Amino acid sequence: MGAHSLNSSFQTGNKQVPDGFNPAWYAVQTAYRCEQRAATSLTAKGIATYLPLLREVHQWKDRRKVVEVPAFSGYLFVQYEPSLRNRVKVLETSGIVRLLGGNHEPSPVPEVEIEAVRRTLDSKAPCVRCDALTPGTAVRVKSGPLAGVQGRLARIKNSFRLIVTISVFSQAISAELAMNDVEAVHDRSSLQHSVWEQSAFAS
Repeated sequence: MGAHSLNSSFQTGNKQVPDGFNPAWYAVQTAYRCEQRAATSLTAKGIATYLPLLREVHQWKDRRKVVEVPAFSGYLFVQYEPSLRNRVKVLETSGIVRLLGGNHEPSPVPEVEIEAVRRTLDSKAPCVRCDALTPGTAVRVKSGPLAGVQGRLARIKNSFRLIVTISVFSQAISAELAMNDVEAVHDRSSLQHSVWEQSAFAS
């Protein structure tokens, strides 16, 4: 596997939402390398899905090729009105292993986390897959494509990065960040209501 580059997020199943409809996002685990096939099958059933994609440069002996890969390996997101009927419809779909959650109930993924992933993938900052890491210093981005975003600063090797995490599973994506683009955030309550979930850590 070679260097990674950014690809805009991929979304399927966009539908007009009727009055009184109160859909929520959920994370589903898929079978190995079945993310795209499961998303296509769910869309055919009328269920909105979101499969964030990254572009990776894969190196073979004789050539290099840019391929699209899921940002969160083995997972995708579905949006539906919470009901047993809709849950069964998702679980009966080929390629779906389970809905993520606790206490025998699927756990909704906050809209702010979905938006965080979208904005990161659309920011044109170089993005890669990474593990969710321990939080650190709270910061606010002052300039650049992520201006106004509050979160946490990360340092990996010699670069500073922004970590965007989905809370219901331990995977994340990261984006490069210039130190002169951020400032410290001292209002912790403001950070808790941020549009972003980001992590800071030292290498």
